[in-house]
Amino acid sequence: MSSAFGRAVCLSTRARTGFIGRASEKLTRKDAAVARGSTAQTNSDPRYELMKQILYQQEPRQLPELSAEDMDRHETILRAVKIHRMQESIRRRDEREAKFASMEKAYAALEKLDPRLFEAACKMEANVTFPRQMRVPTETPPTKIWDYMDAEKK
Repeated sequence: MSSAFGRAVCLSTRARTGFIGRASEKLTRKDAAVARGSTAQTNSDPRYELMKQILYQQEPRQLPELSAEDMDRHETILRAVKIHRMQESIRRRDEREAKFASMEKAYAALEKLDPRLFEAACKMEANVTFPRQMRVPTETPPTKIWDYMDAEKK
């Protein structure tokens, strides 16, 4: 903030936002630190530093007080959101139960048709943590390397 233009921009911005108090003192202390030869980011763009100070060094705003009507509206909206989430949860639970019932129905039909296939479908492999049929195909080199000389002889 060594230029007069940069300081004027900073002060006019702070005057517009109504924030002139402590932050301008921080700017002055920082300028003094830079003049003393402090190594804290002396090579950065002063506009970037200005933006950081304006954006991040402000006091948090206080929320406005809500009237009784506003509180009623707020509580009504919160209740509506809770009801919507509960309805979605019930819908998902019913969907899961319907899928499980369909699966049980398919198992019963398979057991009636062919008990051998039913047993094979229900059989669990020992020490398998992830189903083999769900593995993603990978492109790894083959264990036996192709020999072009052997292919020419044929």
